[in-house]
Amino acid sequence: MNLSLRARAVLGGFVWIMFAVGLSGYVLLSAFDEIARRAFDNKLSARLDQMETLIRSGALDPERAPADGRTGALGPSRPTDFWQIEAPDGRVFRSPNLGEERLPDPDGARNAYFARAPSGLVIKIMARDVAVDAGAARGGAGSWRILAGEALATLSRDQLEFRRSLFGALIGLGASLILAGAAQTGLALRPLATLRAAFWDYRQGEADRIVGNYPADIEPLVEDLNELLERNAQIISRARRQAADLAHALKTPAAILRNEIDAMDPPSPVMRDALDRIESLMARYTARARLAGANAPGASAELAPLAQGLGRVMARVHADKEVALSIEIPRGLRVRAEKEDVEELLGNLLDNAFKWADGRVRVRASPRERVIALTVEDDGPGIPPEQREAALRAGGRLDQSTPGTGLGLAIASDILEAYGGDLVLDRSEDLGGLAVRITLPRAKG
Repeated sequence: MNLSLRARAVLGGFVWIMFAVGLSGYVLLSAFDEIARRAFDNKLSARLDQMETLIRSGALDPERAPADGRTGALGPSRPTDFWQIEAPDGRVFRSPNLGEERLPDPDGARNAYFARAPSGLVIKIMARDVAVDAGAARGGAGSWRILAGEALATLSRDQLEFRRSLFGALIGLGASLILAGAAQTGLALRPLATLRAAFWDYRQGEADRIVGNYPADIEPLVEDLNELLERNAQIISRARRQAADLAHALKTPAAILRNEIDAMDPPSPVMRDALDRIESLMARYTARARLAGANAPGASAELAPLAQGLGRVMARVHADKEVALSIEIPRGLRVRAEKEDVEELLGNLLDNAFKWADGRVRVRASPRERVIALTVEDDGPGIPPEQREAALRAGGRLDQSTPGTGLGLAIASDILEAYGGDLVLDRSEDLGGLAVRITLPRAKG
């Protein structure tokens, strides 16, 4: 699957943003977890320092402590905070939330360990032995054992709250970066869209070169394209001139041959038919060579004046017939094609209609979204459906008794093919004869 430049840029930006945001989140989470664990341990160490200060300063008065060994000298404790003091004389002072229980102290040697509190909470306990000289504390000289603990749920709660806040911030940051990246990609690719629109205007014949203001890295490409288009236009123009010159140069020899054949006694039908075939091929292929420049930039032609002028010409060419011509084409209706090609197209269709009409020919045109629909119909015998395909082939003469080369509809089909139009042979509902329905690209203006 070939992705567009926009899709590639957005997808690549999305992958890198997700990677960067994920890596940043991992680093931040690791750093916060380490900071939270240190703060957790520092809190327990501070509680031990507080208890040691009370002991050494004599502020902890065992004589005034309640009989159950609980004291409020260290202040109230939360359900997740625990402390315990073991005096040298065996008495134990503990936080109120321990009740009659004691903090686990398996061997009295470890200074930091995990255990389960009497309430069932998993806690971390830090312990310290405090040596006190005689007379320094009211509880007596000797070694005091102090313990401070806190539930790990407190640490987990802080970590969870940080994760929630961090995830929300990272999601918002990632979405903002993706949107900003998509917008930046659109801005960066806008010159390409402008270039495409300019090239479309060129193809539609609305400009003779690619114009516009482009960034410095695209400007060389635009210059190369314009140079290529100009060179291509020159080649096409030269080919059309050569085709016209060839057609003109062959007319004189062909006329001489025809005169010689007509003067032969007895006449030679085989030679005359061969010459007719040569002339028809010359006419069609020189017309095709001229059509090499179809869709030239800026080419357009108004239909109504051309149809009226050709109608007057056909009336003189077919002066031996009384044919009423009706032209129903709105003023200002233009097709995107060379004027000469439109003249030849309409000329062939009108000539064919005048040739076969009994007395009426009608030309109608109407605009559609991007094309012009044009119909040329007559009240003649028409063409049976099974013979319509043959009529569009070069030299497809269905009636050999009628003068002509049989190239009219074939050349019209070639012209329409060169300009991306269509040709359909049908029966006229109103006049009863042949209806030739064609479409040509519509020009602006």
